[in-house]
Amino acid sequence: MSTASNTAHQGIFMENGSGGFFGDLVFNGGKFGIWVGNQQFTIRNVTFNNAQTGGTSQSDQTAGAEAIIDATVTNTPIFIETTQTSNGKLAGSILLDNVLLSNVPTAVKTAQGNVVFAGPGSGTITQWAQGNVFSGTSGNAQFVQSNLSPPSKPSSLLQGGKIVSRTRPQYQTYSASQIVSVKAQGAKGDGNTDDTAAIQAVLNQFSGCKIIFFDAGTYIVTNTITIPEGTIITGEVWPVIMGSGSNFQSQTNPRPVVQIGAPGSSGSVEITDMIFSTRGPTPGAIIVEWNVKGTSPASAGMWDSHIRIGSAQGTNMGSAQCPAQGETSQSNCIGAFLGLHLTASSSAYIESLWVWNGDHDLDGNNGQVSVFSGRGILSQSSGPVWLIGTAEHHVLYQYNLAGASNHYLGLIQTETVRELDPTSYV
Repeated sequence: MSTASNTAHQGIFMENGSGGFFGDLVFNGGKFGIWVGNQQFTIRNVTFNNAQTGGTSQSDQTAGAEAIIDATVTNTPIFIETTQTSNGKLAGSILLDNVLLSNVPTAVKTAQGNVVFAGPGSGTITQWAQGNVFSGTSGNAQFVQSNLSPPSKPSSLLQGGKIVSRTRPQYQTYSASQIVSVKAQGAKGDGNTDDTAAIQAVLNQFSGCKIIFFDAGTYIVTNTITIPEGTIITGEVWPVIMGSGSNFQSQTNPRPVVQIGAPGSSGSVEITDMIFSTRGPTPGAIIVEWNVKGTSPASAGMWDSHIRIGSAQGTNMGSAQCPAQGETSQSNCIGAFLGLHLTASSSAYIESLWVWNGDHDLDGNNGQVSVFSGRGILSQSSGPVWLIGTAEHHVLYQYNLAGASNHYLGLIQTETVRELDPTSYV
């Protein structure tokens, strides 16, 4: 982009919507590198060179927060400029954690020119916050604009003193002979044929020796698919593995649709560009059960893959079957027992994941629907786990860390079920 003083170039412009994930991007020049608004964004491993403003967020929502972690800022007059002083309100919260400044005269100031935090100029900000701080189990907040003592970060989550991050694999050095198509091996992906046996056969034969390519399509499975350790899977424009049938009906004996590694397994797994779903009703479906434990940081991972429940063609839980009707739960509109289960012995690096119980029809009229799933994400893992994504609209919880430890979660944006008043279930 242009570096002229009067440039209007912008790298990414997304002024509204429900946000998402950006990663592994470099912005050169421009008036703005990134312009975003509304709700939530997770941004990892981005570099801004000679932009007038690296990133800006402008919104009229009444709450807002920004956390910047493991950053380096060099030769920049102002690190952060806010539109106004926070004045003791939650809106405009800022958290800086492990930020290295080099020749940065002002760390935080307002657009009116008030310096909120001068910063070290050159040096490391261990942790600084503007906003409400809670201590212990107290529900009473104290507003601060000051340095803080950061919490201890488990060493298993860190590499070189920073939170572990791993760019999604691209496989550009692999030849065509190192890739096998599931359709070429007999799977149909037509949204009707039972592909359980065909998919499992491909996984059993080629895991650990070839990249397993899921051609675009919807693959119906009627029993648990087990993805062995050592597997590499990538999809073409988000193909869908969709659980269906009698094996996923019992809420008292729920079963996984897709199992990542057998219980107690260890090794590497890489999954990119996939969708996991169900054809309702499937009240006993655990859509993804993650068992494998990585043998090195982020060696067992999933990127740009999503768990989607209802609200799409082929799920039998769209606006035609499950129209919005408040708190009335129809038995034919229960799509899952649990979205994602990280079991006790597992570890996982999961980036750009959306565990979504659909609240509006993607392929119909985009209207509201009443689709229900019991739970979002359950982790019982002792880690390490890096979970970078969201969970929305599940009934009992969006996230549940039960006996879990050594977790990094960001961004844990959540929304409850639109149709239900939670107080009626307390």
